Amino acid sequence: MKRPWVVLLAVVLCAGLVVAGCATTKGIKNAQAQLEKAKAAGAEKSAPFEYYAAEGYLGQAVRQEKEGDNKQAKIFTKQSTDYSAKALGIAKGGAK
Repeated sequence: MKRPWVVLLAVVLCAGLVVAGCATTKGIKNAQAQLEKAKAAGAEKSAPFEYYAAEGYLGQAVRQEKEGDNKQAKIFTKQSTDYSAKALGIAKGGAK
């Protein structure tokens, strides 16, 4: 007797992993875009701590994603986005 629920469970788990990976990749791309906005606004000079913290957290997010640790990648992505927003605010949003 076959167990179709095992196959269904495997399909659902695989789909969940794919979706989680896509969400992490999208978050990293958004964080990269936010960092680029901060750079365009001159945050490297006007808010160096915040800018380079955002850059460092983004690098960690990318590394964690490559290692398959999506949970930690999301945490680093959020930290990067937060620091980019602070840097952009300090730089007064110069270039939009």
